[in-house]
Amino acid sequence: MEGMKNWQSKDATIGSVSGPFQTEILVCQRTDNIVNSQGVWYSNPFDSAMPILMFQIILVFFTARILFLFLKPLRPSLTIAYILAGIVIGPSVLGHNRRYLAKVFPPGGITILMTFSELGFLIHLFTIGVQIDTGILRRARKRELLIGTMCFLSPYAVAYLSYFALKGLVDLDGSLRYSVPYIAIVNSLSSFPVITSLLTDLRILNSDLGRFAAHVSLVCDSWAWALSLLSNAAGVAFQHSKSESLWSIFSTLMFISLIVFIVRPVTKWSIQCAEDGKEEEVHFFEIMVILLGCALLSETVGQHSGFGAFLMGLALPHGPPLGTTLVQKLETVSDSLLVPTFLAVSGVRTDISSVVAASSGYTQVIIMMGYVGKFSGTLVTAVGCGTPFWDAVPLSLIMCCKGIIEVAIYVMWYDRKIIDQQVYAQLVLTMVIVTTLVRPIVAYLYDPSSRYTINGRRTLPQSKEGVKVQILVCLHNEDSVPTVMNLLEASNPAPHSPISVFVLHLKELRGRCASVLVPHHLDKAASKAPGSDHVVNAFTNYAQRNCGSAVVQHFTAISPYESMHDDVCALALDKRTHLIIVPFHRTWAIDGSVGSTNRSLRNVNMNVMGKAPCSVGVLIDRGPLVSALHAAAGEATPYRVFVLFLGGADDREALTYSLRMADHPWVSLTIVWVKSREHENEGESQLDKEAMGDFRAKVGNNRKVKCVEEMTRDGVGTIRAIRSVDTAVDLLIVGKHHDPSSPLVSGLTEWSEYPELGVIGDLLATSDFRFSVLVVQREPTAERSLPFTELMDQ
Repeated sequence: MEGMKNWQSKDATIGSVSGPFQTEILVCQRTDNIVNSQGVWYSNPFDSAMPILMFQIILVFFTARILFLFLKPLRPSLTIAYILAGIVIGPSVLGHNRRYLAKVFPPGGITILMTFSELGFLIHLFTIGVQIDTGILRRARKRELLIGTMCFLSPYAVAYLSYFALKGLVDLDGSLRYSVPYIAIVNSLSSFPVITSLLTDLRILNSDLGRFAAHVSLVCDSWAWALSLLSNAAGVAFQHSKSESLWSIFSTLMFISLIVFIVRPVTKWSIQCAEDGKEEEVHFFEIMVILLGCALLSETVGQHSGFGAFLMGLALPHGPPLGTTLVQKLETVSDSLLVPTFLAVSGVRTDISSVVAASSGYTQVIIMMGYVGKFSGTLVTAVGCGTPFWDAVPLSLIMCCKGIIEVAIYVMWYDRKIIDQQVYAQLVLTMVIVTTLVRPIVAYLYDPSSRYTINGRRTLPQSKEGVKVQILVCLHNEDSVPTVMNLLEASNPAPHSPISVFVLHLKELRGRCASVLVPHHLDKAASKAPGSDHVVNAFTNYAQRNCGSAVVQHFTAISPYESMHDDVCALALDKRTHLIIVPFHRTWAIDGSVGSTNRSLRNVNMNVMGKAPCSVGVLIDRGPLVSALHAAAGEATPYRVFVLFLGGADDREALTYSLRMADHPWVSLTIVWVKSREHENEGESQLDKEAMGDFRAKVGNNRKVKCVEEMTRDGVGTIRAIRSVDTAVDLLIVGKHHDPSSPLVSGLTEWSEYPELGVIGDLLATSDFRFSVLVVQREPTAERSLPFTELMDQ
């Protein structure tokens, strides 16, 4: 073949030929022994495809992890780390050694790796589609629609204006003129999956800004998908004829109709059969076959195979049971193995040395002006719609971030010769730099917890007369409901002192992209979850028994564990609650043995305690003991509550809460005031005496309330006081923080398993006591919340 430079080996013939944009590689490879190696005894393993593929994947992961650790101060995403790993092991860095490049990335080997990675990207797009709730677009407000539209149009307009300005000043080459429309399109994109992934990494997905950014990106993404269909049809018309362009649009619409009107109803019917007990599991195998068929049809009608996979995922119901099941089965292999390979391949194909031509400067101007247009267009529109400036700035920066979807578009256009090697390299490098720099800036500018502290913190009201107490109860499952009901019943709701209870059902974000915080009945998946009816019925009965004295409202929050505390704090701030009750992360069986431990829930609790806008109570539930519902059942056994009072702000808050229980007809309340003659903090001691004196004055001669003073010299005496009531208490209430220099806790501070509970709370949680415990923390302070942050980073 004329113009071809041949290179021979025993397994392949490799040469270069002239392509439409650049010199291309042509590979002619032998078919014998192409896949598996016969071992070093017969041949070089790297002459076969399978050993090369395995070595390439190992090299990608090893390099990416080193780069991720090196760039950790900048908070990079793994997406960026894998792209950079591909650049390092590709022709840009290590590939300067031609022998290394020929052995590790031979043309035939890179083709197999690309095919492997494309399959991973196809599955990834399918899982993304499954997790998207299309109802978000219908629920989008006018300002979100406007900002999302301007977020898409402004970079497109600015990029084109920059192109025309450069065109009037310099002579641009033909390849750049051809690439400009596509550069403008990809700069306009703010992909919903990429943005929600970024928000999750920054732990702000369920913040006000996070939900707002997710809605804006979905609007912008919708415009991008519509334009991509039109541009594909325009490309067919340009290369072939207008009639074929119309056929392209018609076949694409028929393909979409096939998924919406056939695939979706059949899948829904399959789910209904599974729920009725006809089938125990979702038809995973059939769905995967349909997925591959949709991807094949998508390629047939001229679209990317990922388009069909994404549409099929979008047509399936998100969330449990189907969405969660599919994501759990596919996400581990896809996100951990296949997608990183796809990202690394995009980096391998990035040749930095190609960015040397004179036109590279002009190309970079157009690319950067697209980013400038997106930032400024989003910022101006957001501020014009009433968004605070310091919320609009991080929103605009978030919209400038790009990820795997944009990388896939770069790769597709490069394969289809729409852009050349130089433009491809510049797009990838600019995306890596901008996204890497934006992440720490957004983390610095936006802290969702700041609004919980600037408005002041709420504590329990001192008076029990004429004051409505607002309590937020957080539940992860139905196991802690009996003890929570005991506590609420003992809190003695009355017409002159009513209680408003807000029940927040907390669910981990699975099988969907966007977080949710809505009234419980509006989330169909949560309202149908196992045990949900039992929880709702229990609180409904509580409200009915205390009609006119107690009101209950249910909410559902679905979010990642890392940012779940934002939902708790946001609802507490919005409802102006006085107390948040969260269940302890460890549970006990009825025989007293440890049932389960969930470290993720512990992190949620620590974050709530460090950032809550009001007092917090951690409920250590040791099983259904004597029920406070004796009043409803007509039994005479009282619910025995003890308050351990050592002094301090948290103990005074616990004493205030117990004051509500004093008038309950079936509650026996005992206050154990542990004192020391050797050590007294004059300021705290005076406040403690005033609090105790006020408590005694308010309870008067109530025979069901006892106040006992215990004198002790050290922590051993404090433990002895607790042990003395071990068999005579159903619920013990204690404050979290105590002066570490006090003799009352001496010897107890040397070792702590759960420091977030304080010295006494940790003792009660780790020992073999049989009663439940409520550890009360008054409004958190900066110095108290600091250790929780440190624990989270361990």
